[in-house]
Amino acid sequence: MLRLSSALIFAAALLVGCDTPPAASTAADAPPTEDAHGADPHDHGSAAGAPLTQADGWTPYGASMDSERTVVPAATLLANPAAYVDQTLRVEGRVAEVCQKAGCWMVVAEGDQSIRVTMKDHAFSVDKQGAGSNCQVDGVLIAKALDPEEVAHFEGETKAGGLVPEKQAQGNVVYEIVADAVRMRPST
Repeated sequence: MLRLSSALIFAAALLVGCDTPPAASTAADAPPTEDAHGADPHDHGSAAGAPLTQADGWTPYGASMDSERTVVPAATLLANPAAYVDQTLRVEGRVAEVCQKAGCWMVVAEGDQSIRVTMKDHAFSVDKQGAGSNCQVDGVLIAKALDPEEVAHFEGETKAGGLVPEKQAQGNVVYEIVADAVRMRPST
């Protein structure tokens, strides 16, 4: 009976999706950066606590960044995403959009090309105000079939007139980075 109850709870959590924001991740080993008023500028009132900005200006989300990952500029990835499918890598780029419901996805863009980044297993979220930031994303690039229902779901979580990479898809395949770690910092 306990096994069935656990399975039902897990299934219900999957169905809820972006409507239930994941707990905010923290960087316990990084000292907080304070503004002139002594407050953490990234504390947006989250009950679980906001991630702490590191001394180098990056705010981490999710797991720790893997120093061994291959770094690929977003422009390079977007020029030929098929060449990177199923590879674990670090993508560096600019955040163009963030899920406005829970911060559970973001869009990285370069010029007129873009790609969606989803947070692996909804285990963490990023700052919903992060559009315009520079980012580094550790994750796996996947290719999947275009799903009109999923596109409509993403459109509902995007700011009006926002970027929806799936609408740029050539054929029936879309590319997505499934992230286990993200870090963001304001662009300079």
